[in-house]
Formats: sequence, C-alpha cells, structure tokens
Amino acid sequence: MTVSQDTGAFGEGETERMIRETAREVAAGYDDDYWRAVTGPEKREPTEFWQECADVGFLGTTVPQEYGGEGMGVTELSAIVEELTREGCFGSEMLFVVNIVFGAITLTKHGSDEQKSEYLPKLADGEMNFCMALTEPNAGHNAPNMSTFAEETEDGYEITGSKQWISGADRADKMLLIARTTPLDDVEKRTSGITLFLADPSDDAIELRELDTGIPTPERQFELSLDGYEAAEEDIIGTKGMGLYQLFDTVNPERLVGAAGAVGTGYAALERAADYARNREVFDQPIGAHQAVQHPIAESYSKLEAANMLVRKAAWMMDTNVDPKEVAEISNMAKLRASEAAHEATDVAVQVHGGNGFSRDYGVIEMWKGTRLGRVAPGSTEMMRNHIAEHTLDLPRSY
Repeated sequence: MTVSQDTGAFGEGETERMIRETAREVAAGYDDDYWRAVTGPEKREPTEFWQECADVGFLGTTVPQEYGGEGMGVTELSAIVEELTREGCFGSEMLFVVNIVFGAITLTKHGSDEQKSEYLPKLADGEMNFCMALTEPNAGHNAPNMSTFAEETEDGYEITGSKQWISGADRADKMLLIARTTPLDDVEKRTSGITLFLADPSDDAIELRELDTGIPTPERQFELSLDGYEAAEEDIIGTKGMGLYQLFDTVNPERLVGAAGAVGTGYAALERAADYARNREVFDQPIGAHQAVQHPIAESYSKLEAANMLVRKAAWMMDTNVDPKEVAEISNMAKLRASEAAHEATDVAVQVHGGNGFSRDYGVIEMWKGTRLGRVAPGSTEMMRNHIAEHTLDLPRSY
C-alpha cells in the first residue's frame, strides 16, 4: 500500500485537508431525511451517495493505483469517514467497512494477482458490493471455535455451517467467508487451520434469513446457512490455514474506520446540542447559559478529541508499517475510547434536547442508537479491555 507523503508525520497535511473539504461537499447533498430513509426500517438504497463517493475517489482510497485506486492508507480513509459522519451522513461508516475494509483492504493485502485484477477496480468504482461472514451463533468473539467447515473434495471445497450478524449480505456481489479447513481437534494452535474464501452470497447453497433489528444503519443484518457451498482452490484468499492471522489485517482497519465514524457522529451530536443550547430559551434565557448544560457538552467534546487522537495515531502507525502487535494494541485502545466517548456524547446531546431529543426530527436519538451499537461491534468494549490488559499490561489471560 502506498502512503501519501502527508502521513510521514503525525498530523493533518494538505492532502487530508483536501479530502475533508471534498467529504463536506459530498455530504452537503444529503440531508437528514435522506439518511433517515437509508438507515430506517425501509433501508432505502444509498445509490446516489455511494456513486458520488466513487466518483470523487473515496471508494478507491486504499486501492493501489495500478488497480484504479488512490494508493493511500487508513489515515485518509478514516478522515473521510469521520468527516462524512460529522457532516450528517449517519451510518455511512458501515458502508465503508463492509465494502472497502472487508473487500478492498483484504484483497489488497492477501488477494492473488487474479483476484486483485478482477475485483479491486470494481470496488474502487462502486460497481461491486462486498460483505464478510465471520461471526457464528455459537462462537461469537471466540472465532477459533467456529464450526463452519470447508471439506476438501476432488474439485475444491464443500463448505457447511452457519453465520450470524452478516451486514449487507443481500446486496453483496462477493463475500469474505471464513471457515475451518482443519478441525479444531487436529491443530496444534487453536488459531490455526482457518482459511479465507471469496464466496458468492447469492449461490443456491447459501440461505439468507434477515434478522429483525432496531439498528440505524444502511445495511440489513442476516443469518446465513451454508449447505454444501462449493468453492474452488482459486477462491482461497491468502494462505490456506492461516486465515485468522491474515484477518488481523482486516479487523484492525475495521475497528479504526468504525471508531472514526463513531467520533464523527459524536462531534455531530455535540454540535447539534450546542446549537440547540444557544437557541432554546427557558426562563427568559438560553439553556446554554447554565453550567449544568455547558459542562457536559464541554466534557464530552474533550473526550472525543482525546479519542480522535488515538484513532489518528493508530491509523498513522498502520500506514507507516509499525510492528503489527503495537498497531493492534493502539487500535484496540482507539476503538474502546472512541466508542465510549461517542456514546457519551450522543447521550449528552439527547439530554440537552430534553423531550425533543427523542424526536427523529432532531436526529440525535438515531445517533444515540448508532453509537450504542459501537460499544458491542466490531469488537465489544469488554474484548478491547481484555486485549489491553493481556497484551499491553501483561496481565494473565482472562478469557
């Protein structure tokens, strides 16, 4: 992956300033009504928004230039997502995670030359949609315990199992499917024997069942049942049996892009809260004149700023090829702090709005729901703390 010259030092350079300005211009064309329809129960397809993101180069941010992309890094991708969500494109971070992180970043890191040539240009120009099938009903965060198994056959592999909470499977053209190729009982390390596959979610051997959720995102959630799905040898992404290790190159950017979206949403909520506090008058003065209203907004804003610095540091470390273990440590800290600070910010915004905070017309209750999801996925706050305790503080493994 090529890193822009601006990421040689920690901080915002000219390239990032231009990216943020473009993101603001894109966001200006899509108001609250648009995003309420996109993230609401009807799940309106964000076709116009996504195509505009493709047209300005956002979808190819991390795609190498030889495949039609911009050849940049997670620093720029995170900046795009933060700015879009800050400007009101609520839930758009999920579109970037599902398509760009799961698709473009994974294939750039571990795809074959043929896979890169065929799929990266399509992801960069918005022609292709992607998703990832990792989580299982009986495994959850314990990914090595997955039961989905790829049985080797004369023609390739036959995959059987189930996946749950799969975002965007209904409109994905391709799917990053994770399955065991060696039984758990037959591996020396429980993290071995897992393989990444490029799969077709519309195949007859894969049944999709939509889950009924109250999550305000552009993506519907599904449970998948795989009954003898046939995959060829050339469908393997990366090295057979090493998929879980390769997947770290996907989940760490996933956490950072999700964290950037959380931070952007938190900023948006506090900016709306501050605006409301300046203009809402009770007892003959603006409610923002009272410290009981001012201080929670100020406190939350400072926490968002601190969280954002961690997100930016982790992205910078990732793009400048710092040791992956150190990157993982900071990425987990960044995701933890961003998800906690963002949810606190949206909660403050609801409180400042009072009863109006529960009206969808003001937008903050939808932000509150979205940031609450961020404390559970991708990677719960408990798992983030587990990682910090074990890998940074050298405490005994607790799970």
